[in-house]
Amino acid sequence: MSGRQFPNEQGFSVFKLLFWLALLGAIIANGFQGFKAYYNNWQVEDVFTLLVENRASSSETEVREHMKKLFQLKYITTADYPPEFFDHLKIKVDENGLEISSWYDVTIWPLGRVQQRYDDGTYDPEELEGMDVLRDKLRIDLEFDPYASTGPSHAQTDSP
Repeated sequence: MSGRQFPNEQGFSVFKLLFWLALLGAIIANGFQGFKAYYNNWQVEDVFTLLVENRASSSETEVREHMKKLFQLKYITTADYPPEFFDHLKIKVDENGLEISSWYDVTIWPLGRVQQRYDDGTYDPEELEGMDVLRDKLRIDLEFDPYASTGPSHAQTDSP
């Protein structure tokens, strides 16, 4: 049959269109979450680099104060980063110059967070049931370790 559709086929076409639109929307939404995580890391690496280039001879207290000002200038809030970023923030000032580093993890949950969690927010993957199994398998864990130094980079010092 050339070009002629039966009435029951029109509903199937609408269903296919809605399916592809929902799939595309989910991909875009999760892509935005990943982009935001990488953008935030790029912003903090830029702040670290600016501090190393312009405040290499400053004290740790001055570097921390100037870091807060740069965060405000770049519209960076503490909510943009997990608490472990600030817990692992290290500023080292010595005769070799200034070294600033931190590390943190960001988890992207494409289907939402796992529902079967303990009171402290953790969960045991072996005890998950239903959709939580799929949520756990599809989660994306990203690790970031922003770093800047006036000396050789930590990539150079880590190699043998």
